[in-house]
Amino acid sequence: MSAAWATEAVTRFRDILALVSREQVRTAYEIAVRLKLPVSSTYLTVTELERLSCLARDESGYLLVGIRPQQMALDALGFQVAAQRLAPLVRHLRDQSGETVFMASMAEILTVGTVAMGFNPGHLVVQSFQTYRYATAPPPSELTRPGVFELTLATNAQYGDHGGLVNLMALQLARSSSSAHPATLAVGVARPEGDFRDAAHIARKLLELKAFFDSPG
Repeated sequence: MSAAWATEAVTRFRDILALVSREQVRTAYEIAVRLKLPVSSTYLTVTELERLSCLARDESGYLLVGIRPQQMALDALGFQVAAQRLAPLVRHLRDQSGETVFMASMAEILTVGTVAMGFNPGHLVVQSFQTYRYATAPPPSELTRPGVFELTLATNAQYGDHGGLVNLMALQLARSSSSAHPATLAVGVARPEGDFRDAAHIARKLLELKAFFDSPG
């Protein structure tokens, strides 16, 4: 195997994962067109990535980042959480709330996850790996306390939103075991800046989700 071939294969793998994490695609043909790749080899690559659990599909047949790279990311960040448990929780909360829902790693900044995100048409749209700053520096207790909390986030202009504000209702699911890079794995409901008029309902759904997540099995 030549170095050039290996580099090309890794680049293609990265580009396919990045594409399915930010856009809705169902077929290898769509991937080939958007990434300007040969259709036949893209079909073989997608089939193999699905076999290896590097790609998965949601309930509508759209391709998603698979369990294996998700688990690698969680392990690298020190979260002792099984990746396959996260996406169903996000989809359930999305369907129950009708709002944008995502998992995120919260440290000095908030970083959105990959497949573990969901949004409904007409609501706030986020991209995988998108980062947010805290509009005001949250006290440490906001990131570690149990229960539901609210934060105001400042989005990054690089995503075309010119630094708009986002409100987040969230709770923590797990703490990182990494002493070098402490962080919190959180799940939350996000909206453009404004009050959560149905805050009690959303808080109840978040607590129900946490109870299910903490239950054995």
